[in-house]
Amino acid sequence: MSKYFIGLMTGTSADSIDGCVVDFTNRFELIYSKSNSLEKNYKPKYEEAIKKGFKKKNDDKMVLKLEESLNKSSVELIKDLLEEIDTSSISRIGFPGQTMFHDAERSYQIGCAQFIADEVGIEVIHDFRNYDIQKGGLGAPLVPEFHKYLFAESNKRKIIFNIGGISNGTYLDGEDIKLASDVGPGNCLIDLVAMRYFGMPYDEDGKIAASGQIDYQLLHSLLDKIRTKGYPRADDKSYYYNLDELKSDKPENLLATLCELTALCISDFCHSFDTSGEILLHGGGIKNNFLMERLNKNIGSSFKLTDHLIPSKFVESAAFAYLAYLKRGLLVEPRR
Repeated sequence: MSKYFIGLMTGTSADSIDGCVVDFTNRFELIYSKSNSLEKNYKPKYEEAIKKGFKKKNDDKMVLKLEESLNKSSVELIKDLLEEIDTSSISRIGFPGQTMFHDAERSYQIGCAQFIADEVGIEVIHDFRNYDIQKGGLGAPLVPEFHKYLFAESNKRKIIFNIGGISNGTYLDGEDIKLASDVGPGNCLIDLVAMRYFGMPYDEDGKIAASGQIDYQLLHSLLDKIRTKGYPRADDKSYYYNLDELKSDKPENLLATLCELTALCISDFCHSFDTSGEILLHGGGIKNNFLMERLNKNIGSSFKLTDHLIPSKFVESAAFAYLAYLKRGLLVEPRR
């Protein structure tokens, strides 16, 4: 078997596609990584499809266009990675696609694994979420298995958080995953409001949120709904998009409130356990300085990024390389 694995990731924030080449021969080695922007209209069209309540594959032209765009972007990124690595050294590609709908019983992602396999001539592992559901899991989050592989240490307790579109946490007690769960919105609502009110794909560095005031009445209304959900769970973005409270005469206040909401959902999970151990963070949310300030206040203990082992941006793509290595999905072979 060839020694390297490629992992891709287009998260629920839908702003870029990340890829990396990983070697698991001697534990873990990140060989090469790259991130490309998605096509300009990809994110707003994706968000529109989610808000419509996309439930199944159909002849919706917008969704088909999204899939074509994702296929193209995925192949371009893989070819960029292969410029640095001999193709014959790649064993498999882990391709998660783009989640359009997810619950504990079924999951649907756009992106054609067969197209990608044919274009680059490499086996592709895909449909990780439905594979996990069929094995008795919830289909999300999937990254905790990689959290365990990379970060677990005997006699140490750790919490690792991925702050993507949805926030998910992994609690490691030694070398065991004691709990892994989605916990609430990460960037998804912040990005939604930034786009709706400011025409921006995200609030850069959290600057707009930092200019606002937290609306505690709204905050507690949102928290009351989320805190009824419990752990473990797999969240679907559409649930948060359909919350009626996401309106404000002062959108900067709404952004500040949503940052506090994300921080409190994360701190709720952390406070469910002994937080005397390490707390590690990765995902796009770490770039929001205001969110990081609120996390620091609400968690009440120090945290750090995963960069000492792997750049925070590429944890998820490396995780899907790992799942491809483990064959935790469906295999598609290139047609020759």
